[in-house]
Amino acid sequence: MKTEAYINKIIEDTGLSRTDIQSLVEEKKEELKGLISDEGALFVIAKELGVDVTSENKDLLNEIELNISDITLNMKNIAIVGRVKDIYHVNNFTKSSGETGHVGSFLLHDNTGDIRIVLWDEQVSIFKDERFEKNEIVKILNGNAKKGRFDGIEIHVGGFSKIDLAPEDVDYKKYPKIIEEFTKIQEINEKLGSLSTEGKVMNRFPVKEFIRKDGQNGRVSSIILRDSTGKVRITFWNEDIEKIKNVEVGDFISLTNLNPRKSNYAENRIDVHATPWTKITKTDKTLNLDAKFIDKIVKLQQEKDYASFQGIIVSVEDLRKVTLKSGDEVSLLSFSVSDDTDSIRVTAWQEKADELSKSLKIGEGISLKNVVLRFSNYWEKNEASIQNDSSLEKIDLKISNLKISETPSKEQRRTFSRNFTEINSIQSSGFFEIKGFISNELKKINFYEACTTCRRKIDNCKCDQKGNTKLTMIVSHFVEDESGKIRATFIGDAAEKLIGKNADTIIKVKDTPDYEKLLENFSAEIVGRDIMIRGSVKFNDFSDSYEIVASDFQDINVEEELDNSMKEILT
Repeated sequence: MKTEAYINKIIEDTGLSRTDIQSLVEEKKEELKGLISDEGALFVIAKELGVDVTSENKDLLNEIELNISDITLNMKNIAIVGRVKDIYHVNNFTKSSGETGHVGSFLLHDNTGDIRIVLWDEQVSIFKDERFEKNEIVKILNGNAKKGRFDGIEIHVGGFSKIDLAPEDVDYKKYPKIIEEFTKIQEINEKLGSLSTEGKVMNRFPVKEFIRKDGQNGRVSSIILRDSTGKVRITFWNEDIEKIKNVEVGDFISLTNLNPRKSNYAENRIDVHATPWTKITKTDKTLNLDAKFIDKIVKLQQEKDYASFQGIIVSVEDLRKVTLKSGDEVSLLSFSVSDDTDSIRVTAWQEKADELSKSLKIGEGISLKNVVLRFSNYWEKNEASIQNDSSLEKIDLKISNLKISETPSKEQRRTFSRNFTEINSIQSSGFFEIKGFISNELKKINFYEACTTCRRKIDNCKCDQKGNTKLTMIVSHFVEDESGKIRATFIGDAAEKLIGKNADTIIKVKDTPDYEKLLENFSAEIVGRDIMIRGSVKFNDFSDSYEIVASDFQDINVEEELDNSMKEILT
């Protein structure tokens, strides 16, 4: 019998007694909860003790293969078979010895579930094998079960393990091919590990270059993808940028092998990143957006993102040409639409602007579908923007007592509307009001000389004649509310108002031994401060997050805010 042969071999190579070996067998069977026989336990024990039993036939290996659902924490010498469901990153790290280590992982699937496989050092060479792709059969021998991400179980494959691609001794019918499933954008979360999704490309950002931490040059670009549930930014790094080389705004694409990650810059936000195994496929599908129809224009001020509405054209501005940051010159058309409750400004860009400038007439009724609502700094209210997937149709519409909005005065535009936006819900550039508390200490203050006319840095001043200059300072803090946090930058008057000192005074202390103490004193006054901020929000490609530049802010009286909240509830 094989059991006797194994026992004799173990005794011969290790000097253990028969009683010792039997105790090890019982412990191993208990550890694997009755999933293997005495022969299987002896086979595993022999391998753990370094006793060579590889000359035995393969029947025993088949006997101790497990299903993914059978795996429990701290199992050792696991033999398991499945199909590659997703492929993740290979990362390098520095070991305590100073040597470079390697770790990579993929998701294994059988008909009982999924489990993450983690490979170390030499084992990551499988990632370079042309056969290593999704849906390939993989057999793992001598893996160990450990606690992994999100408290789940992972199988780790190290130097004493074996991983076999496309094994010949497996019944492939037991492992049917995995059918690709697309995750809705609204359902994306970091616990997915890897995902596939599809949607329409709404925007594509230019490639940005930067210097990595190791001093090497890096590149980054991203696209905005939208489906019927929402939109998400998908970021491509370095050589992966080539994958979106032929992707255009308006294309409907599917993407596989994407990694969702918790953002390092915005709490509770998930960032999605392409991997070396991400594949993009253009399809002939269309995105059927059914934006909510808003029956009264005044109600558009309580809406976000996409909406549909109708009204009468009350003004059409002249077609203008504007220059983008990229240097491209594009057309811009603005017009106003009213009903008997309010008026809203609508903008169209590029070819759409050229087309509409020739056809729109004051007094015509129109229906606008799937336009994007954004907050306007100038108008202090939402305005509508016509996108690629928006539509405009002329309709027979009669409305009496049209409401025409007036341009707010400069003083009116300085007041807070108190239409606060939760930080974590900010998913587009624009003008926002937020409230929260300052959550980090002041580490440094930056200074620059600014033109008093255009307020730009002297190096960027475009005035015909150089005017006077003013020392201007910049400070940044994170502002947090219950939903998340955002970096807020205070410049010039806003920075001086926040700190309570002017730039000329602070710069005199900057190079003295008292500077660090000064920053500590400022932090003691600032950290924990409850404020509301009005400002322009833009996406920072370097930090890969939205940031706000404060045009104004006010300290919040917490007791007064509570009183106002109670009044709203009671009325």
